[in-house]
Amino acid sequence: MPSDPHRIDHALSLADAGRHDEADTLLAHLARQDRDPMAAWHLARVRLGQGNSDGALAALADFPDDPLCNERARELLVGQRRNDEALALLRHVPRQPADPRGLVATAIERHVAGDFAGAVAACRQALALAPAHAPAHNHLARALHNLGHPQAAIAEFERAVAIDPGYPEAWHNLGHSLRATGQLERAADALQRALRVAPGYRSARQGLGATLLAMDRPADALEAFDDVLRHDRDNAEALLHSALCLQSLAAPAKARQRFEQALALEPDNAWAHYCLGILLHEQHELPAARAALQRALKLHASSPDAWAALAAVAEEAGDPTQAAIAVNTGLTLSPHHALLNLEAARIERRAGKPAAALQRLGGIDARRLPPRVRQRFHYESGKSLDQAAAGDQAFDSFAQANALAEREVRGPHRSPDALVRELAAIRHWLEQGAPGIDATDAGADQGADLCFLVGFPRTGQFLLERLLRDHPGLAIVQDKPTLEGVVGTVAGLPGAYPAAIAALDASDRAVLRRKYRLALDRAGVAAGRPVLDIGPLRLAHAGLVQALFPKARLLVTHRHPLDVVLRNFMEPQATPAVFPAFQTLEGVAGLFEAHAATWQALQPHLRLPVLELRHEQLVAAPEDVLATACEFLGIGLDTDWQAQARARLEHGRRPPADPVAPHWLRYRTRLAPVMASLSAQARRQGYDVPDPV
Repeated sequence: MPSDPHRIDHALSLADAGRHDEADTLLAHLARQDRDPMAAWHLARVRLGQGNSDGALAALADFPDDPLCNERARELLVGQRRNDEALALLRHVPRQPADPRGLVATAIERHVAGDFAGAVAACRQALALAPAHAPAHNHLARALHNLGHPQAAIAEFERAVAIDPGYPEAWHNLGHSLRATGQLERAADALQRALRVAPGYRSARQGLGATLLAMDRPADALEAFDDVLRHDRDNAEALLHSALCLQSLAAPAKARQRFEQALALEPDNAWAHYCLGILLHEQHELPAARAALQRALKLHASSPDAWAALAAVAEEAGDPTQAAIAVNTGLTLSPHHALLNLEAARIERRAGKPAAALQRLGGIDARRLPPRVRQRFHYESGKSLDQAAAGDQAFDSFAQANALAEREVRGPHRSPDALVRELAAIRHWLEQGAPGIDATDAGADQGADLCFLVGFPRTGQFLLERLLRDHPGLAIVQDKPTLEGVVGTVAGLPGAYPAAIAALDASDRAVLRRKYRLALDRAGVAAGRPVLDIGPLRLAHAGLVQALFPKARLLVTHRHPLDVVLRNFMEPQATPAVFPAFQTLEGVAGLFEAHAATWQALQPHLRLPVLELRHEQLVAAPEDVLATACEFLGIGLDTDWQAQARARLEHGRRPPADPVAPHWLRYRTRLAPVMASLSAQARRQGYDVPDPV
């Protein structure tokens, strides 16, 4: 029997006053004691508002034959994609020609069966009878969306929420359609409206996360996905999207962990394998990246994105045959695919065909590309123009790419001069005599198996690593924060880094050595072979290396300063959040000078064995330099490995536009703002600098 309406009103006033537990108790009593469906309906709305969707369904479950309770429970179930339960509930709905609720029930049944046109017809019949029936507008819109009429769907969803602003499923569906049409701000607003009505609506929370991620707001998106995972830790979709957020926030280890958790739940999820492959490629784990992408293609062979990604991995791994196969296969599937054409242009450029590469790039409308792909387009255009000796146009393309990179930084932003200040602090410590640099700990790990390949970026580390790769007697660690973790620990000590090195005692140094060795373990380095640890801008930390590992070695790379600065300006940075200075010519030059000054200040204090190599030597006589490097590292020249190294070298060769003149000469005019300081630096390093023209 119906309850006293004043008691229901009293319960609702309690809810409005924030006394939700009391309101819940009273409404539950009225629904149970008086068997009042209206009390149950209001109880469900109160519980929805508190984020308790399961409790809302429980409140409605006792009244499947009540039209309002049945309708609200059905909407909840459809919104949670629990279609079988929704269909069971629909069997309680009478079907009469003049009953709009019965027609909407029929529309939902047709929709679940895939008959979207039939669903549209049933909803239109319902609306002819009851134009203000919000569920009819909502389900008409769902069917229109699935029939490929997004604008018509959006209009119907908007009618549904105008009639019933407290209709969370309609707000959610409106947000989904708006996101599908690229109206991200409006989509986020609609999804937030759904969550204001029903904070526990996980699909809406997930949709909001996906929308915020598409808006390049990964931190906010991660918060949404983490909220879903707090309630459903095995939600593979939330794990995947949260991994993408972490990847954008420069947290690759956490991102990888979540990708792998998602794949443990859904091992045949092709998109998850693809995303993991992209992350592994970014981390230079090429064999693992290739395996992940091949698995993605085995599951979904018609994915042009995955073929493009596999081509990029194969090209970087020195496998031009697989790169070409991947590109050609992908282009057969999707001839106008932007990423595939970018990869094809790169292959053509590297084959010495810049004109063909530029022609292909000319068929891509860069304005329609996502920002990160547009960056790649401008970098690739610049490289092809550079190879075609069109210096001014190339420089403009690189400038456009760097401007985009500056806006698309992953992770926390750093000041462009942050690294310059850090290098200045190291030089100040050196000027004080580098206290702590010559510490001796008898019986401690001396680091005799360690060699650090250091130098300014683009001075030859990549080329040398490419040549040394797969040597059976050498373990290579590239771009892993092995040493950076140690530096960070010292930075947190009194006096900060590097001054805190002076106060380290034997036990402190033992802890730091252990930290470094554990980082090597995490990077997959097994004991028993010499280790070549490669990382950007580590030369400045040679003092700390000496304090901890006095028998370690340094392999230092150099290059003509004008070429170094130009090349860094011309290349995308793997970690632009770390190197924000690299997005401008002046920023790169300033950092290079600070780096060179730090190396000069370090040398009188170093006792470590040092081998200095010039990029120019490595290019001109790679086998001679390789033999010297192997001797320094204490590893032999294995015959089979040498053959592989030669093959990689041949693949990596780029035909110069002018085989005689230095590369930077073609950019002399554009280098004018930094020419004087870098020319002086070049002369100090023994390089020739032609007189000004």
